[in-house]
Amino acid sequence: MKENLNRYLKKILLLSGFSAVLMLAAFLLIPQHMSPAMPFVLAFFMGASIASFLLLQKKSGDTTKFVNGFMTHSVVRILLYLAIILTYAMLNRSDAVRFIIGFFVLYLIYTFFEVFQFLSLTRRRNNSGE
Repeated sequence: MKENLNRYLKKILLLSGFSAVLMLAAFLLIPQHMSPAMPFVLAFFMGASIASFLLLQKKSGDTTKFVNGFMTHSVVRILLYLAIILTYAMLNRSDAVRFIIGFFVLYLIYTFFEVFQFLSLTRRRNNSGE
């Protein structure tokens, strides 16, 4: 279990570092299209992904518990993300479109990453007989 966490942390740090470099390049090349809140959103997604992994890793041994937990967790996260987007958009109307687009791009990146990580985690458990 600790090995899976260490492997996940290394991969998410690489993904976040790569995303930060791309974000920095975008800030330098097209600053008018970048929300100033994006570095905070990147940190938020990194933290949310680690928390998700820790919560769902415990349920990965039982397929039914994992699927139910993953679905419930996904719904709660989407509602939380929607609340964050709406709150930010209402408080910062001039930056709302840039924020929403940047948030969505990071959401897609981290969601694909998490899905692939959980697929590989469940495959590893099934192959090892755990």
